[in-house]
Amino acid sequence: MAGEQLEMPGMPRRLFPATPSKLAAFSDCPRRYRYAYVDRPTPAKGPAWAHNSVGSAVHAALRSWWELPLPKRTPAAARQLLYGVWSTAGFRDAEQSDRWRARAAGWLTDYVSGLDPADEPVGTERQVAATTERLALSGRVDRIDQRGDELVVVDYKTGRSVCTDDEARGSPALAAYVLGVRRTLRRPCSRVELHHLPSGTVAAF
Repeated sequence: MAGEQLEMPGMPRRLFPATPSKLAAFSDCPRRYRYAYVDRPTPAKGPAWAHNSVGSAVHAALRSWWELPLPKRTPAAARQLLYGVWSTAGFRDAEQSDRWRARAAGWLTDYVSGLDPADEPVGTERQVAATTERLALSGRVDRIDQRGDELVVVDYKTGRSVCTDDEARGSPALAAYVLGVRRTLRRPCSRVELHHLPSGTVAAF
C-alpha cells in the first residue's frame, strides 16, 4: 500500500537535480561523488588549494568589472578588483601569495585590454537551467555574449594547461550550459568558448 501511495498514477516523474560539477564528480569517481553528495553527515572539507583561490579571485574580478559603469571598465580597475577579492588561502606563505597575485593581475589586465568595454554581455555569472526526462540540470555560466543572432557561452579558465578546441567540443559542462541557455533565455545558442587567461588563447566549438 505504501509503495502504491508513493507511485500514484498520473503523477510526474521526480527529476534528479544535477549540476555540471555533480556530473563530473560521478564520471571521475562514483565513490567520491557518494562521499560528497550522498553520504550524511557530509565529510569535512580538506584544506584550501591555492589554484582554487586564484581561479575564484579572477572570476570574481571579471564579474565585478562588467558591473562597473562603462567609463570605469579599465585594465587598472580590473587589477584593483582582483586585489580586493584576493584570498591567501592555500598558499604556502605571504611571499608565494603575493607572487601569484601579481601573476594573476597580469593575466587579467592583458585579458580586459582585449575586450570592448561597451560590448555588454547578456549575462555574467548567470544561473541557467533545463530539464530532460530524468534530470533537472542547472549551472552558472561565467559569461553569455551576444554574437549576431545567437548567444555564446564563455567559460574562463586559469589552469596551467592551454585549452583546446577538442576540450571545448567534448565538455559535458559546456553542453549543459548551452542547453540551459536555450531553455532559460529562449534564444539560439550553439557556440562555446574557453577563454584561457594565462595564455590569452580562446578554444571554441
